[in-house]
Amino acid sequence: MSNPIEGGGPRPVGPATAQPGKGPKSGGADEASNAPPRGAGGADEAETSERLQTVRERIDQTPEVDRDRVEAIKERIANGDYPVDAEKVAKKFAEFEALVES
Repeated sequence: MSNPIEGGGPRPVGPATAQPGKGPKSGGADEASNAPPRGAGGADEAETSERLQTVRERIDQTPEVDRDRVEAIKERIANGDYPVDAEKVAKKFAEFEALVES
């Protein structure tokens, strides 16, 4: 079974990061008419930047994965020897969902 999470480490963050649709433009007349006016969305960009900085800080505070512990838990689950507190799992999902939606 492949592990899609293992992808080669952290991704770069910042203006050098490639963004779909943000590459060099051909400079056609159609593109100029579709561009937003200068200064439009400045507050939105500042808010987005602030949210991204908060997310980056939370990621940096998250500990690395302890692969030995993960394997031990996987083995316990496979053996049916790992208790799951459904209420606790549901509460954590709700917290995560609130974080994503905010």
